[in-house]
Amino acid sequence: MSNFFSDLLSKGLGEELFANLKVMVVDDVPTIRRMLRQMLYQIGFRRNIYEAGDGQDAWDILKDIPFDLVICDIAMPRLNGLELLKMFRASPRYENTPFLMITGEVTDDIVAATAESDVSGYLLKPFKLNTLENRLFTIVSSRHLPGTGEQMFIQAKKLVADNQALQALEILKKLTKPPFKKQAKVISLIGECHRILGETDQASNHFSLALNINPRYLKSYSNMAGLLEEQGQYREARPYLEKAQKLSPLNPERLFRLGQNCLQTGDQEQAQQYLQEALQRGYADHSSKKSRLEAADVFLQAGLDHLAEEFINKAIVEQPGNVNLYNRLGIALRRQKKYEEALDCYQKALDLAPQNEKVFYNLGILYFDMEDKEKAVWAFQTALKLKPDFPEAQEFMDVNFPAPEADREAI
Repeated sequence: MSNFFSDLLSKGLGEELFANLKVMVVDDVPTIRRMLRQMLYQIGFRRNIYEAGDGQDAWDILKDIPFDLVICDIAMPRLNGLELLKMFRASPRYENTPFLMITGEVTDDIVAATAESDVSGYLLKPFKLNTLENRLFTIVSSRHLPGTGEQMFIQAKKLVADNQALQALEILKKLTKPPFKKQAKVISLIGECHRILGETDQASNHFSLALNINPRYLKSYSNMAGLLEEQGQYREARPYLEKAQKLSPLNPERLFRLGQNCLQTGDQEQAQQYLQEALQRGYADHSSKKSRLEAADVFLQAGLDHLAEEFINKAIVEQPGNVNLYNRLGIALRRQKKYEEALDCYQKALDLAPQNEKVFYNLGILYFDMEDKEKAVWAFQTALKLKPDFPEAQEFMDVNFPAPEADREAI
């Protein structure tokens, strides 16, 4: 800790700083929570100390009640500390709120993974009272008394989030000149501004410069990959994602993104490997409704129909009236030759939307696979009646049920 902060602590300002802060203590071991509560009281936290037994319980409270500080163990059931940190930082309310991670060991993988979500600091078990006090004073002071450069950077980030790239650039350019040192996060954010403004060459140059300044600043890899993918250069983007994954292998979202990237280049086998690894890393555990639907479509595209089925079934529980979900589920089931289940899905879809031509089209493919040609023709003809300009349905009919020569001449 710097001499400045040490002097403040020696003057008893720590207690003054902590007294009115609302803190959330998250650990699945009750004795550790009690110990932390006692320690926090001793160093000046006089009220507003909340407890949660895991990340999910904590988030259920955090999303409704604003807190000033979170102290969280990394290894917990249901929702671990790393997953909670990601959700925490994704909320505008907690973008800059101090988050102290408790861990039994600080490995390179843990450091990289938590750094990606802007952890404020670590507390290594077993810890002592003065260690906790010093660490908390440092991160809380930095939040409430940020330096000039950090204040400017936070302001620029907010402007970028509001799509005000030109105003953000004015601030960021000042941070590249003395007395400030060049930082990868500043240069990378300048690149993001140019990307918003459509200045792709400038954006690419700044992302590359950020990587030269700090090859471990992971956001620059993601930014460069995103820029290349926007230009349709998926193969060129992939090495940046792979490098980031190598530096921080605990990120399931990036593995999923790598799977999507591989699908864009036709590398289905590699896509399947990345997508399955994403699931092993916990991608599915706390996905939002939107990401579950996205995942289902990606798994269908990758030929991982059993996984698509799993995701769609979860989505149907939340949206039982969504006809598109039953339509997608029917596709996943048909590909697995679960024909009767698929038929039931399409019937449910038609109960919801009797005039949906896409459902009839997929129903036609199902009947064709079931070798019921009469019903297949009926389904395709119904789809074309509902939507005469339906090239996929017409092509399927022309290829698999060509009209007799006499009929063609009559036409």
